[in-house]
Amino acid sequence: MGRAITQKMADLGARIAICGRRGDALAETADLVQNTNPPLQKIVDVTDRKSVNTLFNWFDDNFGNLDIVVHAAGLNIADRSMQELVPEDWDRLIDTNLTGSYNILRPTLERMRKQKRGLVILINSVAGKRATPLAGIAYNCSKFGMTALGIGVGEEEKENGIRITNIYPGEVNTDILDQRKLPPDQFHRSSILQPEDIATIILNLVQLPEHVHIPELVVKPTLQSFI
Repeated sequence: MGRAITQKMADLGARIAICGRRGDALAETADLVQNTNPPLQKIVDVTDRKSVNTLFNWFDDNFGNLDIVVHAAGLNIADRSMQELVPEDWDRLIDTNLTGSYNILRPTLERMRKQKRGLVILINSVAGKRATPLAGIAYNCSKFGMTALGIGVGEEEKENGIRITNIYPGEVNTDILDQRKLPPDQFHRSSILQPEDIATIILNLVQLPEHVHIPELVVKPTLQSFI
């Protein structure tokens, strides 16, 4: 999803910084942007606050004002039931999906408060609205927590001109599907949401007037399906 969002935002003419754990994936994404203003790249681990602080200081040096943040970091595991779930996997999902969101949101808000404006888009999951066995216990809990984080902080920061949009996609054809014990086949993948669908929605969100706020948005494919 991050790659598709980067391409859409570049087409819009935005100055973009992309970040993630893998430098090779960042470089591949940057290479897809066919214009004179390619995105800058920075390796970051959202579970490591020192790494996150380094990212934001680097952003300040290279960009200045922070207008839009799209947070899409997340993972799941294969052994998802309570009976199978080991403490190490629980910690890893909570650290990445929930605490990672907090770690990104905190320095984002520090910068947006000063300018009295900004848009934060948190890409959550329908698992943040409804717990299902398919998504797994730890993933459900991390996404419910992310929902509370996004909604709660959005209410706190609205007087500062900061809008937080929480997006809850259903199944999206990304690599996270490979983290299931039985990954879906190509027919199933083609019938669900595609990364470009989410990117198009985000493109529309960022072009709304600043007095328009969409706090929550559930996005599902036409066919009924789950995460």
